[in-house]
Amino acid sequence: MAVELYFPHDEVDTKNPNFDLAADYLELTAFFSEEARSFTKDLINATEIGAEDDYETVDEEMTDREEIVSGAVRRIDGRRDALGGSYPFTLDENGDVLTYVGNEPSYGQAAYVLSLILSHLKAVSPILDGSAVYPTDAEIIELRKYFQYFATAALAAEVNGRAWSFGHPRPDKTNFHTKLAEIWGVFRDGVLQAAVGVPERPQDDQIDVFAARLQPDGLPGFLLAAGQVATGNNWREKSLRHHLEKVFPSRWFGQQPVTMMLCYHIIPFARPDDEFFDDCRVLGNVLHRLRVPYRVTEAQGLHEQGVAIEAFDQLAVAVEWIKAYAARGAAAA
Repeated sequence: MAVELYFPHDEVDTKNPNFDLAADYLELTAFFSEEARSFTKDLINATEIGAEDDYETVDEEMTDREEIVSGAVRRIDGRRDALGGSYPFTLDENGDVLTYVGNEPSYGQAAYVLSLILSHLKAVSPILDGSAVYPTDAEIIELRKYFQYFATAALAAEVNGRAWSFGHPRPDKTNFHTKLAEIWGVFRDGVLQAAVGVPERPQDDQIDVFAARLQPDGLPGFLLAAGQVATGNNWREKSLRHHLEKVFPSRWFGQQPVTMMLCYHIIPFARPDDEFFDDCRVLGNVLHRLRVPYRVTEAQGLHEQGVAIEAFDQLAVAVEWIKAYAARGAAAA
């Protein structure tokens, strides 16, 4: 027996299949399997169960089914190539069996699994909805918090410097003004002073992570990134670019910083290669599921060197949740 996951026929078994979704289905099936594996032929079986008789010949039907499998395998190969050891699955040389190898996941592998789960909450995808392993509401709150911490680590590695988890609620429980003063006390670029009419009780003013690679001379003009972490279905509607350039500095600084902030959007989703170009066009630099895990792996090296990455200690807590969640799936199978 296996955990029953919903197969999204309307997006996979079509003339233009969503191969990323097909690959995700195989990964989730392997993750929750008692044997920690799935078979690519499962895609053919799943498509046949809900198939409509709109094929003229059996050969045409089988060709389309096999194209779904080969497309999913190509996406899995691409993920493995992009992530290396941060990818928690292996595919046998024939492309038949996908195995979950994250029984003791690294931080990078845990970031991948967490991203995979967040990609299939019911507001985004139907695959997990209604299953025995769907996270509780309380767990979903925790998962989004964990992803905020992984995003903080990923942005630290992206700039090769320290990082702060600024999104509300903050791990250190500080309010907006206290946290902003702490960060800019390190940067020493600009003078904090709230403008007339700004929100009286700001939470994070749309910025979830700050990361910087400071210069040894202590002067401005260093590498500084600000990122928004988005895990909901409306993630593409939350561009930070204009706000970061025009609104945030004028709201909170009497003398604005001269250091330019790079805009980042950090998401748990896998994206089609062609669409990713426009994602960056609209949102700025994007860290998605094929980038966050390996950046988290790099951040572990920074942390070991003594670079300050806020909430990095919470990644171990997330790893334990991932392990327990996998065990829950195996028990439900």
